Amino acid sequence: MSDIFQEVEEDVRRERYEQLWKNYGNYVIAAAAVLVMAVGGYQAWTAYDNNQRQLVSDKFEAAQTVAAGGKAADAEAQFAELSKTGYGGYATLSKFNLVGVYLAQNKRDQAITLLRELAESSDDVVSSVARLRLAWAEADARPRPEIEATLAPLTTAESPWRFAAAEVLAYSELKGGSRVQAEADYLKLSQEPGAAAGLRERANAIVAYLKANPAGVAPASAPVGAAAPAPAPAATPAPASTQGKTK
Repeated sequence: MSDIFQEVEEDVRRERYEQLWKNYGNYVIAAAAVLVMAVGGYQAWTAYDNNQRQLVSDKFEAAQTVAAGGKAADAEAQFAELSKTGYGGYATLSKFNLVGVYLAQNKRDQAITLLRELAESSDDVVSSVARLRLAWAEADARPRPEIEATLAPLTTAESPWRFAAAEVLAYSELKGGSRVQAEADYLKLSQEPGAAAGLRERANAIVAYLKANPAGVAPASAPVGAAAPAPAPAATPAPASTQGKTK
């Protein structure tokens, strides 16, 4: 008797499975097909994306080589193209390099306009680097209050860029004729333990120069329009430089 009941139970179970498959089998097959297509599509997109990034990386390196060779006009065309079509961070990096080739050709207005655009970026690192470069580019031509306004977001106690910003402001004081205040600012910078070693050394050298040449010509703290020095790690780690090749 137990065998009969077992056979009946197996028949009922089989009929249920058959009914379930009849009702939902097509959905199972469709779901499996969608899954296979999704995986294949993702792999195809990943391959395409990696290929495009490599192509852009090669073009970016080529443009840098052209710029380093002194062919600023050719580099300008290449960086301008990459700034519009570059993948990921390459578009932004190309804009910063484009600023450099603009300045190399004395196209100051174009460089300043592009830096102002970058300074409004929602990316804090991009905005900060752009503000520093903009401040250096205008340090000789703009009054200190305008330089202060440009650097205001970077001068807070929590900003990892505060020492680099302070260097620009000290230079602005010096160029504006406030030698005593500038010397005090540079002296303070030279003693800041959180500032980068290179920045402290520059500040100390300028203090020494000012003391030795009380009526001399003010030294340049950094080349006008050059990339601003990267901040040293202080309360928070310093952002990586946006110049150069992305990882």
